[in-house]
Amino acid sequence: MEKSDLIMFAETVKYSGNQIWVRPICEFFNLDVKNQYSKIKKDPILGKLYGKNNTDLTNNEKLVGKNTPDLGEIDNNGRILLTKKGFVRWIQIINSNTIIDDLRDKFILYQSLVIDYIYGSFERDELIKVDYIRLKKLKRLYSVIGREIQRVDDRVKLYMDAKFSQLSLPLDETKQINA
Repeated sequence: MEKSDLIMFAETVKYSGNQIWVRPICEFFNLDVKNQYSKIKKDPILGKLYGKNNTDLTNNEKLVGKNTPDLGEIDNNGRILLTKKGFVRWIQIINSNTIIDDLRDKFILYQSLVIDYIYGSFERDELIKVDYIRLKKLKRLYSVIGREIQRVDDRVKLYMDAKFSQLSLPLDETKQINA
């Protein structure tokens, strides 16, 4: 992902716990929040994955589901939250033709990269997996090579000690070789 793509996501993807706000994306791409909210409510999957910011509710109760009450219509501030799964689905079902021409290409790019941004790049995960396996192998080799270096170093020290011990033998200066 390029730096400009990351900036675009950083400006639009705002978390509240494990949920993502809808309004920043709507504002960035000039979408009507109330219109998007009605689309979210009508969608059979998204209708169960949205919520509104309510400080009286715990994080688990913010989502609309079987055991939680309907959170009513959108408030004046457009405070709507979606789970990560709901957010990805919502972005994918938005028709890019509804986006103004100046932002349409950015939005199409946004749609194609949103999963990588939210869940991490699958390609990056594969590279990490390969590098992790390689790192483990290199560490094993490093350990083996380290032990071998230590063995050879010890032998060299023995050779050197033996050689220098011969040189350090005391010689009697009175004895001379006569030729």
